[in-house]
Amino acid sequence: MDVDNRIRLRGVRVHNLKDIDLDLPRGRLIVICGLSGSGKSSLAMDTLYAEGQRRYLESFSTYARQHLQQLERPEAESISGLPPAIAVTGTKASRSNRATVGTATETLDYLRLLFAKVGTIVCPGCGRTIRRDTPQSVAQLLSTFPAGLRAMIGFRVAFAGTDDWTTKQAKWLEAGFIRGLVGQHMRSFPVSPEDPSLPNSGDCIVVVDRIKTGSSDATRLRDSLETAFRFGEGRTVLLIEAAESASSACTWEPRRIDDRDWFFREFSESLDCPSCDKSFLAPEPRLFNFNSPWGACPRCEGFGNVIDTDMDLIVPDPRKTIREGAIAPWNSRSYRKELDFLLKNAKKLKIRVDVPFADLSQEEIDRLRYGVPEAKFAGIEGFFASLDKRKYRMHIRVFLSRWRSYRECDACGGLRLRPEALAVRVGNLNLSEVCRLSIDETLSYVKDLDLSAWDREVAAVMLEQVEARLDYLQRVGLGYLTLDRSLRTLSGGELRRVALASALGSSLVNVLYVLDEPSVGLHPADIDRLLEAGPW
Repeated sequence: MDVDNRIRLRGVRVHNLKDIDLDLPRGRLIVICGLSGSGKSSLAMDTLYAEGQRRYLESFSTYARQHLQQLERPEAESISGLPPAIAVTGTKASRSNRATVGTATETLDYLRLLFAKVGTIVCPGCGRTIRRDTPQSVAQLLSTFPAGLRAMIGFRVAFAGTDDWTTKQAKWLEAGFIRGLVGQHMRSFPVSPEDPSLPNSGDCIVVVDRIKTGSSDATRLRDSLETAFRFGEGRTVLLIEAAESASSACTWEPRRIDDRDWFFREFSESLDCPSCDKSFLAPEPRLFNFNSPWGACPRCEGFGNVIDTDMDLIVPDPRKTIREGAIAPWNSRSYRKELDFLLKNAKKLKIRVDVPFADLSQEEIDRLRYGVPEAKFAGIEGFFASLDKRKYRMHIRVFLSRWRSYRECDACGGLRLRPEALAVRVGNLNLSEVCRLSIDETLSYVKDLDLSAWDREVAAVMLEQVEARLDYLQRVGLGYLTLDRSLRTLSGGELRRVALASALGSSLVNVLYVLDEPSVGLHPADIDRLLEAGPW
């Protein structure tokens, strides 16, 4: 055996090991087997992994090492030829709903980078693609129209009252702007505040320049657009003559000005939609992280579900009347007074108490649930809200838990992310929709992405890492799982293979992988897949 291609252990005395001398070939799959207590884990975990990890950490600075777990030096005469080590153990799955297949395999980390780098923001209201407009991009768009069309470049300004109009009009004239669009008519400045055609409040599109497509000087066009963006505080307006040559190609908003048809569109240097008046956040990795306050849905805080009062638990038998005790929480001796108040004031509250609960109208149920403030009746929700103020007491918390259950978040629909993150798409899907695909479908989605040459170059590393991890999960027989599947719902065999995917799917080289009982909980067919999928 080549001395340079082996791990040499001499005089190992860890736990049950008594002066063990051993040579292990590198780059091979080695199985350590034996009776319980024979020292298998002592050799694999407490010697090979512990020493390999310890030596690797010693290469870090003293400041960095103080934040890392320090492993004890195994008792041995000498250990040589040992590369950095990674261990995959049979630790229990996290009980948190935040731990998913995607987070455990680190696939989500690379998908977040992918969406942050090459994602496209699509307004959920109108379906318009949102991007930062610049004078250069607007000029480029203008060059796509047929030559000879009349066009106007301007900016929108809102005014409120005649005094505001007078002040702003003076500024426009001072800057050299002499005309503007008020309502459906082009007006020359100055326009008297007493003019009956001038509305008391509204907005005016101040015209910066009038040009013809295809024939305007490039420098003049760029200067006009820069001026419009500057005076419009990051926004500019473009009006194009609605000639027959442009009608078939233009999807802008139609406008009628002085009995002539025009196409209208507003551009913005910010990530917002002028049509829907919505603003969007710049895509960055933390925006797509439901474990971060920046990216999590504000309603459910990234869990995808919320805990709320469950009327099916509060009224377990809707065939009963309220007088017969249909409202279960109020049947206890401690809270009977709530039911007595309801029975005493039933007529004033307009709630029938002698008919089955199932026969009550929706209006009566709403009164019962949300209360009647003018009658000083807090209702079921008010009753639980008052108990919430005393939930520092154990018996109150136990009582409240009996009448509550989890339901899907109505703000994000269980997708966990805030609306601005869900508006970012790659290949017509947002990140949460990708995570709801099976791993087989996600791998096909990643491989079939239609990206530009530039976007593909930017996303090359992210795509490579995502494909490597998904491909490993597929090869070990987990192609049916989804990336948003919670780890606590997985079987022991599934959990073990997911843990292996995080380590073995990372494409590291010259590394010692120490797998602690990797076949526990696996079907024989899964063991064969595991052997075929490994790097050995």
